[in-house]
Amino acid sequence: MSKNFHNKFIGVFFSVFFIASPVLSKTVITWWGEGSAVRDPDVIDIIENRFNAQHDDIELDIVFKEEVSETTRTALLSGTGPDIFESPGPSYIKMFQDAGFVKSLDQYDKKYGWQDKLLPWAYNSGVFDGEFYAFPKNYESMIYFYNKTLFEENGWSLPTNLTEYEALAETIQAKGMYPFAYGAQGWQPTHEHLAGNYINTVAGPDNMYKALIGEKKWTDPEFVESLKLLKKHMDAGYWSGSLENYYALGWDDFNGQFANRDSAMLMIGSWGFNPTVSGFADKTDEWDWAPLPMLTPEGGTPNYQLAIGSTISINAASENADTAAYVLDWVISNREQVLELTGRFNFGAWLLPLKYQEADFGDVDPRIKRFLMDFAKTTGEGNYGYTTWSFFAADPGVHIWKDMEVVWANDITVEEFLEDHQKLWDKARKNDNTLPIGDR
Repeated sequence: MSKNFHNKFIGVFFSVFFIASPVLSKTVITWWGEGSAVRDPDVIDIIENRFNAQHDDIELDIVFKEEVSETTRTALLSGTGPDIFESPGPSYIKMFQDAGFVKSLDQYDKKYGWQDKLLPWAYNSGVFDGEFYAFPKNYESMIYFYNKTLFEENGWSLPTNLTEYEALAETIQAKGMYPFAYGAQGWQPTHEHLAGNYINTVAGPDNMYKALIGEKKWTDPEFVESLKLLKKHMDAGYWSGSLENYYALGWDDFNGQFANRDSAMLMIGSWGFNPTVSGFADKTDEWDWAPLPMLTPEGGTPNYQLAIGSTISINAASENADTAAYVLDWVISNREQVLELTGRFNFGAWLLPLKYQEADFGDVDPRIKRFLMDFAKTTGEGNYGYTTWSFFAADPGVHIWKDMEVVWANDITVEEFLEDHQKLWDKARKNDNTLPIGDR
């Protein structure tokens, strides 16, 4: 073989080899999420690492941001940003959608059947202008915990109406305890938990829905009655004995009160499972929970208020939107994996609103399992209320808790408070700053 022939042969061989064997490249999907030093490692372990281990052609890169909303907004304004991004809730994602930063998910919804995988209210919460744009990353609701052992010792029953509710509170106070432990130190918006509870259980979800969509006024009698009853009970010391105590107590304080029998009950969100489990771990007392009792006939039947902690969407500017949608479907199609992740946080985060079945929950505490199953069943049937922080427009959402102290201080009446509140809703509706509310 001549030297020239040898060189030509080698050249042809390498040319054919490299043409036939291209270097494979991965599609990188970036996901920006809200950062948490406690949760981040688990999210990486269960979502990012497992996805990447199962896919050779796609690489998922989850990046955590402390100020995810502002960071994302800045990036979206410049036409960049991640493929997948989270927002702190419906008001934020609606703002991004109005600006054209969010990709419609309708085509992927049809392809992957997301509407069938999500609870109906969860799907509807992400529908803007008739198209699907976002789904909740987690949900929560207001319930109340009670010392089951204490109730059994005293022969107390859970209240089912206003008469029983007030009678039980007086009986507990006569024993030298507080009906409920709660406080606002360190988190003033705690006031809206109580305001929302009374609006939902006195005026009722149907009336609240009508006010949210503008068919009723917040100055209507049922809403006045709701907040007057709240003030009456606040003045009566239902929460940790007095208004002053309520203002002075932080989260560790009132959780400690409940665990130590200073109070018989704790009215709080479902995020209360975690501190309650921890607080009773070294106690002989048993705890349990129940839905909030309806205090008037208008309140309807016991239900769960909907609360959306954060949402997930695809960037309208993403060059890999189809692949990003595939990633999202991979996440929400594995209920067992989602429950493994949220279970690491005692179901206080990453609780995607999927159509769970009892068999999905395995060894979960039966009390927590009961909440998850009953929430899915009850809300799936359309029986639910509304939390203020997920469904109120921005200015009314601040007013409902920030100015509540003025009412409790007797500086203004409930009627005057609600007149101001209605004006803020009128302004928000005029400026198209209200949030979409799914049909009941």
